[in-house]
Amino acid sequence: MPALNLEFSPEEMDRLRRRAALAGKSLKVHAHDALMEEADRIAFVEGAVAEAARVLPGVTERFPEGLQ
Repeated sequence: MPALNLEFSPEEMDRLRRRAALAGKSLKVHAHDALMEEADRIAFVEGAVAEAARVLPGVTERFPEGLQ
């Protein structure tokens, strides 16, 4: 299975360990989940921007200037 080796300062690693513990997860699972959530968030935002670009021209044509 592909893997990723990341380097952190001692302070960063301590923060990550504390966050993982608060979430009740191992550090490995917490780091995996955080990276995947960020990738999903970016994909969602990109999709929303594309959808807005698709529908916005039709919306602005239907409303008079000042009501857009």
